[in-house]
Amino acid sequence: MKKKVLFIILGVIVLTSVTIYSYLQIKYTSLENGLRNYLITVEGYKPSDIVSVEAKLSSMPKYPVYVEFADDPGQKFIFTNRDIDLNTWYQLDPKTPQKLTKNKS
Repeated sequence: MKKKVLFIILGVIVLTSVTIYSYLQIKYTSLENGLRNYLITVEGYKPSDIVSVEAKLSSMPKYPVYVEFADDPGQKFIFTNRDIDLNTWYQLDPKTPQKLTKNKS
């Protein structure tokens, strides 16, 4: 009887862990694809201009997305959608990527 209860408890713990992990992976993928789509369609980047897009879990903001551009190798830019809308993105770090800088003419 004790073994059966132990297996049930262990099963619930494993199932809960797998569910949380799966939810986070789906959320990360959704954020990464949303930002990549925004950068390509709204900001005019080519897919080859974007080296990497990586979402993470954080305390503030909850899901920052780090982007590395080909013209700024090694520099990561932080974006968030403030967990409201996948189509509205805000850059959090003060440095603007070279291609996002507006021409002042």
